[in-house]
Amino acid sequence: MATLMSKVTVVSTRVTPQLRLNLVASADFEAGDTVLQCSRDEIQETRTWRTVQVSVGRHLKNEFLAYVDHSCDPNTLFDVDTLRLTAICDIPKGHMIRFFYPGSEVELAQAFECNCGATSCLGTVGGAFYLTLEQMRWALDQGICTTFIKQEFRRILAPAE
Repeated sequence: MATLMSKVTVVSTRVTPQLRLNLVASADFEAGDTVLQCSRDEIQETRTWRTVQVSVGRHLKNEFLAYVDHSCDPNTLFDVDTLRLTAICDIPKGHMIRFFYPGSEVELAQAFECNCGATSCLGTVGGAFYLTLEQMRWALDQGICTTFIKQEFRRILAPAE
């Protein structure tokens, strides 16, 4: 079971028939702070739209991590080695917790149109292997990929460089 840090809360960001829930900072985080600590007991073989890939055929299903929204300009990174969601910049109270989905998933169970508003927005988000070589290099340069995805990108990019 995950440890939900007392500095985050699940809140509704959209009051519509399709209620949208997100993880939001209920206190300030500094870069390097742990936002969420997950457990190895939460790793499974099945990929769903609510899991995070930790390696080939291994996916983490966590009730709180499922509320972390995508952004092409994320404020957290999921560390697949420690199973920890870490702030990569300061996150003020009231801000949504977000990470870069293609930086942790080879292929999403469900692709979607991104509306994050970042200048580097990908548009359609389908997973790491749907990125162009240029986008893979960009994601590596930004430091927003898990160690698993870094290895995959380096393997793919090696012949091109």
